[in-house]
Amino acid sequence: MAERVKYFLSAGVAVLLAVFITAASYSKAVYISDYIRSMAIRIFNLYGSSGGGVSLISGDKYRAYVKTYAELPAGYFHFGSTLLYRAPKNIRLPELLLNSIEYTEFYKLHDYRKAFLNFNRVTGNIVNRGEIVVISTPLHYFSNDVFAGRTPEIKFTRGLYFSGDRAGSPSFLSRLPYFKSIGINSIVFDVKDITGIVHLKNSRVREVKELGLNRDGAIDNLPMLVRQCRKNGIYMIARISVFRDHLLYEMDPSSRIRSGRTGRGWNHGTKELWCDPTNKKVQDYNIALAAELAASGVDEIQFDYIRFPTAGDQDDAIFAWPDGKRSRVDEITGFLKRAHREVASYDAFLSIDIFGVTAWGKDVDIQKLGQQIELLAANCDIISPMLYPSHFNDHFDGFAKPGDHPYHFIFSGCKKVIELAGKKALVRPWLQAFSWRVSRYNAEYILEQVKAANDSGAYGYLFWNASNKYDEVFRAMEELR
Repeated sequence: MAERVKYFLSAGVAVLLAVFITAASYSKAVYISDYIRSMAIRIFNLYGSSGGGVSLISGDKYRAYVKTYAELPAGYFHFGSTLLYRAPKNIRLPELLLNSIEYTEFYKLHDYRKAFLNFNRVTGNIVNRGEIVVISTPLHYFSNDVFAGRTPEIKFTRGLYFSGDRAGSPSFLSRLPYFKSIGINSIVFDVKDITGIVHLKNSRVREVKELGLNRDGAIDNLPMLVRQCRKNGIYMIARISVFRDHLLYEMDPSSRIRSGRTGRGWNHGTKELWCDPTNKKVQDYNIALAAELAASGVDEIQFDYIRFPTAGDQDDAIFAWPDGKRSRVDEITGFLKRAHREVASYDAFLSIDIFGVTAWGKDVDIQKLGQQIELLAANCDIISPMLYPSHFNDHFDGFAKPGDHPYHFIFSGCKKVIELAGKKALVRPWLQAFSWRVSRYNAEYILEQVKAANDSGAYGYLFWNASNKYDEVFRAMEELR
């Protein structure tokens, strides 16, 4: 009996040892498997197979990663550390590069093109049907899951605004660690500004593709921007200028507010070109763009110019009102409700910018803009009043030069918006990071605004400088640190 027990104990130990050795060497085994599969692909010309390579990472980290090549489009296959493409049909090189850059470590298309052509022989700018090319510097088998890395709640935000061109520049990613080191934990970057240009080179939104609205796209590889921000703990806010959209206005006349006098586009030939806020096609286009961004892993979508125009001959403006004429407030609120529902379905947040003067609650401003804070707050996650002191008229609230009294306007404006919003939405102001109409603009000016925002109970703050020049902000943040 004792011998039998001894036998089973020895056998059990042997089994456990075998399991341990197998588990410890499994990662090598899957790489051997990859190698064998790659040999089979090359020997038997199985280039049409999915090739879905595998690897191994520690179990406690698995949830933070995804299989990079789990759902490759037709023509792509990979094994080991190699990603290949076999053209199902003739394809232009620019199209191939645009479609494949998200699988690479390149941020700019021109850098990717140079590396690609150094490795592959392509004649006539065409990859012919059946031709096999190597994708340069591909991603690893497993990559960070940008959705798993999303914060389940909105960060207390200390953020900077950047234009699409700046966010898409090669040097931008290298600045992220510095931002983090001084306490900046968020960036706002233009995806569509008032020009109407969509700064995503590979947007798949129908209007963008059909009308060529991203002709000057600045961000060539959005997935890489998302990954790098996630790596550096930077909260991402993608900004969309909604109804003030010059390019859509020019490319699609049906999107315009009409002039009752001429029957053509309202305000045509001026500096402010507005698409019709009541036009469902215009609304749906902006919602589709927001949904695409939310699906990409961006944390938050920010709507600017989510209002009716205030400049120009208002009596000459003819709106579509497809659901029957109603108040401007109801129209903006209804649109925001639809957009919020769509963005929330991707587990992303939706914020809006409002005029700073709206905080003072004058009915003439509310009805003209279509922005009533109480209603807006129920249909978004964050409200960002643009409380730049210099933008208030002289003698507003009793101050001859509002630009020289930053604490009052930031503190008072935030308190008013917080009160109107109730607990329906967070309030996070835009702060002035430029010198216009300010007697002494410096780091102390920045710090005074930050103190006002904090004292008011606002949930963070964002800095705006149209030229993205933040030297004084950096000095102030260094002092805060």
